[in-house]
Amino acid sequence: MLGRIIQTLCILLTAVLAFLQGKPDVHLQVHGITNRSVDLILQINRTGHIQEIYWTLQSRILAVFQNNLLDIKNKDYDNRLEILDYGSILRINNLRKEDGGIYHVTVQYTDRNQDSASYILTVYDPVPPPSIQIGWEEDTGERCNVTLHCSVPSQTSHLSYTWKSRHQDSTYQLYSNGSSIQISLPPDHQDMELLCIVQNPADQKNVSINTQRDCSHPDTFRGSKGDGRHYYMLLLIPLAALVVISGLFLLKLYKKKEKAANQRRRESKEMQEIHYADLALETKSCERRAGPKNEEHNKETVYSAVVS
Repeated sequence: MLGRIIQTLCILLTAVLAFLQGKPDVHLQVHGITNRSVDLILQINRTGHIQEIYWTLQSRILAVFQNNLLDIKNKDYDNRLEILDYGSILRINNLRKEDGGIYHVTVQYTDRNQDSASYILTVYDPVPPPSIQIGWEEDTGERCNVTLHCSVPSQTSHLSYTWKSRHQDSTYQLYSNGSSIQISLPPDHQDMELLCIVQNPADQKNVSINTQRDCSHPDTFRGSKGDGRHYYMLLLIPLAALVVISGLFLLKLYKKKEKAANQRRRESKEMQEIHYADLALETKSCERRAGPKNEEHNKETVYSAVVS
């Protein structure tokens, strides 16, 4: 255990000394995407045999490559680091945002020479798939006047927007930058394809639109600025119909519940009337049964009085 600690301290001391003595003037910029892989590539110019390679992150020992074995010193990178091409490439898998930082590598050769390099790794989220929305401008004769807006469905930082265009089968040419553009196409150039490219330093997505179909159907796709209200009305009609149908359904359900409640009240009232009627009949019956006995009792009382 003590020997392993001493070895780690020696490796760290060697890396720090190499960094101070031969600190590179250039930090190589490297961009990665979350949940993907990135390669840190060494520019080895010497022909000597490699003895050891030390990788550090923010001046902390990250991994050591020696005798074709990679010893990972940082537990956060367990099962995520691998060495390729005989040690000249360090690959980081399953990238996380916190993996970003300054990586330094020192290569020790068997002839005691060494090389070093530094990398600044920045990890970005992948670019979401973009979409294009069309906004029609006021009709001006035969020209097709539209505003195109390119956007992504989520809030992602460090995004830039570039538009390219081509006419029929020509190659794409840079058209404009920014998320929105305005175009005014004459009749002989309405067959145009516009490509929106959304990118960050590590990833990009694109979406295209052909203006010929839209510009050639003005009654369907194009109109004056007031036509926007017409499209909103088309959207409101089915919504209003849905509200009416829902209201009728709820009214019908309410009436059905009210009818059931009235039926229960009528049945309850009828049951009470039947109960009172049965009690009245039972009372009269009891009086009829009790009548003769009382009469005999009166007769016995009179007879007793005469005898006395």
